[in-house]
Amino acid sequence: MPDDTAVRLQLYGSAVEMADRMSARRAGANTFFFTLHAGLAAIVGIVSSARKGSPQGSVPSFDSFGLVVTAVAGLTLSLTWWTLIRYYRRLSQAKYTVINEIEKGFPVRPYTDEWKLLHPDETLKTNALEPDRKTAWWKPQKHREATAVEQVVPLVFAAIYIVLGLRVLT
Repeated sequence: MPDDTAVRLQLYGSAVEMADRMSARRAGANTFFFTLHAGLAAIVGIVSSARKGSPQGSVPSFDSFGLVVTAVAGLTLSLTWWTLIRYYRRLSQAKYTVINEIEKGFPVRPYTDEWKLLHPDETLKTNALEPDRKTAWWKPQKHREATAVEQVVPLVFAAIYIVLGLRVLT
């Protein structure tokens, strides 16, 4: 039977590798959604520049219809993106909780020590399912987690699409 330390080290390496892959998937998802939003912005520009009002006035122009459809699609994509970022955040918390637990048996604990340096006023969570202690986004912090910042981008896009839809409908 292999040495317990060797098994822990192998599990630790696997856990760190899975956490790294998950971060790469999250970055790929962010790139995907940002590209979709850039495409929608191009569609809005094209549809807006092709303004053709209806001579009867009662039938909505292609401009209005296209912009409303674009706004609904953009809002749907924004909310999907925001939900996916929150999913990746919870998954990341769980993975690093496992990594920190494995590190307890090591003489050096790089991930635990890194967290303590970035968040000196916090205690390390021992359970990824514990609720987060939220700090308001406008309050200064020494370090803000990437997923906390990432969650703002889809909400900004959602606000833009809501304004676009309201502008067209009113």
